[in-house]
Amino acid sequence: MVFKPFTHLARQSLGKTFTHGYAQSVVAATQSSYASSTTPFGPFSSHHAPSRFSKHGTSQIHTTFQHSSTTSGLASNGQHGSTSDASVADGGLAAYYEAWQKQQRNNGKVKEWKQFQFPLRIGWQAPSVALDGKKIDKNNARLRPDTVLERGGLDRAYSASAVDDIKKAEDVAAEVTAIAAVDEAIATEISSLQIDSLTSTGPTILNVTSSDTAFNEETAASTVSNPSSSSVESRDTTRSSQLSSPQSDDTARTLDSVQSENIVKLCNDERYVEIPAAFEALLAGGVKPSVEAYNALLTAAIVLPAVRHQVVPKALGVYTSMLRERVLPDAAFLTSLLGLLSRRAIDVYQSKTVLDVKRLRFGNLKADSRFFFRSDEGEYAILSEDDALSVAIKIFDAAVSTSGDRLLSSEAYQLLIKACALNGQVEAMIRIYSHLEKHNVTPTASMFPAMIEAFARPGDLRTAVECYNAYKDMAIQNDAGHAILINRQDNEVYAAVVKSYASCGKHDGGERFFTKVVDSLNSANDQGKERLQEAQDVIVTHGLVQQRLDAGQFMKALRIVEERSMTPVAHSKAMARICSAAADHNDAESATEAYRSVQAESSEKLTAALSMLALHLRNGQIERGRTFWSLLYGSSHFDVSLIEPTTMYATTLIAHGHVDEGTAQARIAFARMRAAAETSSIRDQIKEKIDEAIEIIGSSLAAQQTLPLAKASMNLLWAMIENNGPVSPVSEQLLAGLGPREIASFSHQDVVLLLRTEAEMISGGVFLQDVAHIARFEHLLDRVLQSSPPLDTMTVELVERTMKSIEAQHPEVVMKWRQACQMVEQRSNASMIDSPVAPIATDAIPPAYLDTFDPYAATFDHRGSNAILDELDNPRSKSAANLDGALSRVRNMRRVGRHPRYIVYAKLITAAAKEGRVNLIFDLLGMARQDVAFIPQYSSVRDGWSSILDSMIGACLTVGNRNAAADFHQQILQMGSAPTANTYGLYITTLKESTRTFDEAREAVDIFQRAKSEGVEPSAFLYNALIGKLGKARRIDDCLWYFSEMRAHGIRPTSVTYGTIVNALCRVSNERHAEELFDEMESMPNYKPRPAPYNSLMQFFLTTKRDSNKVLEYYSRMLRNNIQPTMHTYKLLIDTYATLEPVDMAAAEGIMSAMRASGLRPEAVHYAALVHAKGCALHDMVGARESFDSAMANPEVRPQACLYQALFESMVANHCVEDTEGLLEHMASKGVEMTPYITNTLIHGWAMARNVAKAQALYEGIGKEKREPSTYEAMTRAFLAGQERDHALEVLQEMLSRGYPSAVTNKVVDLIGHAVS
Repeated sequence: MVFKPFTHLARQSLGKTFTHGYAQSVVAATQSSYASSTTPFGPFSSHHAPSRFSKHGTSQIHTTFQHSSTTSGLASNGQHGSTSDASVADGGLAAYYEAWQKQQRNNGKVKEWKQFQFPLRIGWQAPSVALDGKKIDKNNARLRPDTVLERGGLDRAYSASAVDDIKKAEDVAAEVTAIAAVDEAIATEISSLQIDSLTSTGPTILNVTSSDTAFNEETAASTVSNPSSSSVESRDTTRSSQLSSPQSDDTARTLDSVQSENIVKLCNDERYVEIPAAFEALLAGGVKPSVEAYNALLTAAIVLPAVRHQVVPKALGVYTSMLRERVLPDAAFLTSLLGLLSRRAIDVYQSKTVLDVKRLRFGNLKADSRFFFRSDEGEYAILSEDDALSVAIKIFDAAVSTSGDRLLSSEAYQLLIKACALNGQVEAMIRIYSHLEKHNVTPTASMFPAMIEAFARPGDLRTAVECYNAYKDMAIQNDAGHAILINRQDNEVYAAVVKSYASCGKHDGGERFFTKVVDSLNSANDQGKERLQEAQDVIVTHGLVQQRLDAGQFMKALRIVEERSMTPVAHSKAMARICSAAADHNDAESATEAYRSVQAESSEKLTAALSMLALHLRNGQIERGRTFWSLLYGSSHFDVSLIEPTTMYATTLIAHGHVDEGTAQARIAFARMRAAAETSSIRDQIKEKIDEAIEIIGSSLAAQQTLPLAKASMNLLWAMIENNGPVSPVSEQLLAGLGPREIASFSHQDVVLLLRTEAEMISGGVFLQDVAHIARFEHLLDRVLQSSPPLDTMTVELVERTMKSIEAQHPEVVMKWRQACQMVEQRSNASMIDSPVAPIATDAIPPAYLDTFDPYAATFDHRGSNAILDELDNPRSKSAANLDGALSRVRNMRRVGRHPRYIVYAKLITAAAKEGRVNLIFDLLGMARQDVAFIPQYSSVRDGWSSILDSMIGACLTVGNRNAAADFHQQILQMGSAPTANTYGLYITTLKESTRTFDEAREAVDIFQRAKSEGVEPSAFLYNALIGKLGKARRIDDCLWYFSEMRAHGIRPTSVTYGTIVNALCRVSNERHAEELFDEMESMPNYKPRPAPYNSLMQFFLTTKRDSNKVLEYYSRMLRNNIQPTMHTYKLLIDTYATLEPVDMAAAEGIMSAMRASGLRPEAVHYAALVHAKGCALHDMVGARESFDSAMANPEVRPQACLYQALFESMVANHCVEDTEGLLEHMASKGVEMTPYITNTLIHGWAMARNVAKAQALYEGIGKEKREPSTYEAMTRAFLAGQERDHALEVLQEMLSRGYPSAVTNKVVDLIGHAVS
């Protein structure tokens, strides 16, 4: 591949250029080429900055080969043996001999005397088969200890949750030394190998030089964890003596190869844990390892570390040791090492990108726009210092300069090239690709998109197009059957080219290239269409849209997605990407518009909601943010990834005065994050993040310069205790605001928590001299001793420890505690009840006692609970007032240390849901968890919590949060209970509110069957909800079947049941059966008169049978049963008199007068009935307009869509559709929104006027979300009337994508003439 000066490479020239202003697609013919020879390359000159490649004390791999540490480590594993190396058996005399030789060379002059130590025996046998041929049995050969290959100076091993500790413990000087060692080793290898190539034709292993020896000694001094240098010197001396001895080279080479082969065998057998010790024994014996042995050691260094960030330093240590031993790395070694470094560089780039998004999204809450969490700031600083890519490039250049025929794998080339492309190392990227091309290595297609974007980033469009042309030529040959390209990625390459054109300001060229690609992929068969649609999705999303987002042109990106043809899933993902980017850059208009187009049930909806929440919180718009917080909170995937928005939401609430709500929401959210952890290590990481979040919340409280309320303080204290314990200084800050009045309002559990917190702080010695803490501790102790519930053992131990700390300064407090304990000891049988020690374990309590005993019965306020229930059920006042009064009673009750019964919490939650107060719902749940915590041993507690969770399910369904309802449903099932039948009825009745694109009747039946499977006895409400959904779907047979089942189970049908059945029968025009059931309803002894069944039959005879006598008959029966007519009843009467024969307009208008006489005000729907009757039935357009104007002139009538719809229908019926445009403007001026039914009427009118363009404009103006099935039908008829069959098919396709039942869509399908498969 040719980039800039490389026009001479062997395999093929990439001098293809672009003509006519755009690049050719892969399937297009090859165009003319040119060669660019500008910008010569120079040698690399970058230097390594201190990085995280080395840990403190572990910067070189040879530090793992110390005798003492290895021996002790192996002894612990039960591995014993003796060394088999003959060179070690000399007892260390070689060291003395080497010293004597050195003294002779210096003419007997020695600066100082030095004691030579004998090398220590190694209690381990390296090979699986000894040199004498005896087989050795190994135990636990596949163990993977966390500390293998680790000889650091720190005193403990690190886990993944201790990243912050590692950051603090790293020694920068050691890191600099480690990188310098790598650099110097590389330089030494280059120079030495170049000298060898000129002076010798022997093996490639280098000879020992004085400079290398100095380097080894310096490196060893700085990196070996054992300070004793005698063993290292002994090893070097032994080796030098062996090199100078007259021993046969063949014998030495045989010994070397046997031990190296044993190490390789360990690797092949996956016994990685034994490799480091075996390698250490090999080096200690003065044996030179083979390159295969080093490959095995590198594999062990990669596999063994349990912590990811330790892998790269250990691998670099292996490479440094290899160069020190004068062993030339082979292709396999370089492939593994460079692949590892490249992956590390790519991971660093991606991690920094994620952190940049976090800083932009959450950091703007602060004035300095830094990271919201300090841990993120520290992690970003460490990532910025990472130098894995620079090291990889130097190693690659060194390997190429010494032995250019050492090749990497295709994957290693791909990783290295991609890492260079992402980090802007274009020159290095070209060198690496040239080496790949020169040696005919088959490239991986995934490297080309990154290369194309890397060239285009500085504006070099020409070279980017050359890179694309190279890929195109390979793809053409690949299509011809030549395997010269791995894993084709045509669409991603197309997207990179289009993005490159746009980023270089050549939008027209990008569009032409896009068109060329579409034309080349366009095919008549289904497979070709699918491939074309997939290509369009990728190019639009990753090319056009991403470039606009990078340039900050969010509205343009939005328009691109709206104008391009994309699949619904890709369209939603693109809109979510736009929403997140626009919200992060404070473009609220673009973000809001894009958010509306994201699919409701998709995972992208949560991502978009997260960015929208941050946007509104940054701008202080709490009410708008609540909507998105509710969506995130109700999701089933509530994990630690939401720690930032949770903390941001809580601090914003606190900053705007909602302290109680902010702390309560944070506590509940933190608990859900911990519950979502799959392993203990992940849970530990989550706890560390939560501690940091609590510190931020505490800082937000301190910034308010006012003491938080008692409830908020307890919420935050409980959040700490439930996590990792008190967080300083937040806990001290909260305790400082709690005086006797606040403590008096707390429950016993809260007081015990405060006592334990104070005891820990005082016993720690920091606040021993603080008078306020001592006084608060004494007051809390008095409260606890005066209460009846016993203390647990841990609390008693903490109090005892505190008493020992304050015994000298405050003997009166200690005396009070001792006296209380003595009084308890003096009691006989009651001592176990009143003792401050924890009660007997529940597993020793008889089962009958557990079934009847309630641990919270002593703190229930039964009289207050009954008063609250009566107030909630009071029909003479508004429900909102009843709820506020009940809440006031609960607060007063809790202030004196008592609380209501379980059923009260359930009733309060239900009442809050009916009022739409979502936050209050979860606040009440938090109160219940605090006052009557769930204890599964007691049957009464389980029953009480079953009612509370059942009410939470119903409340979440009522407010439209079905995801949260599913979570609480799962909780109640885990308790061994199930929701009530009425709650399942709510599942059915709220289906319409959750979505409008599926078969509600089928879903209702599924919910009903699920209730039965969970052992729930159906109730009348559940049957009514099911029959209502079936009736709307015109499934009358199923309605009657469940109606008969209801009777068979002994459940009496209510008036609602009869009304629902009658309404369903009227929908299918079953007149006889409807009237029979209606008569049966009136004769039932438990009949409660309701107007709904009468209205149903009146409407049936009005619209279906067109029988005015029957309408008036049922109206008379309604009056005879003393049922007050409703507004709908009066509308039906107006329609009856005005539209049914004989027409009596005077009587119809008289209904309006009768309504006024009875104290009712006619509404817009009644005027609309008159307008419709005059305009459509009588074709009296003048009279219809007069009735409309009189309604608009009446100040008591609020303009509504039904009134405008009646006049629009009159205009269309009288062929006056041209006059509707002025009425549309009038409607907009009155603030009346367009409805799909008005749209349907106007589409029909313009279609009759042969103006399909007007009809289409109305159809597009209503928006996809508001379109009803009737809207699709009206637009389809309009297109068919205008002979535009293709557009009609597009409308049908959109309708089918909405998921409507086949009974609804078949009607439109039949219009076009197709059958539904």
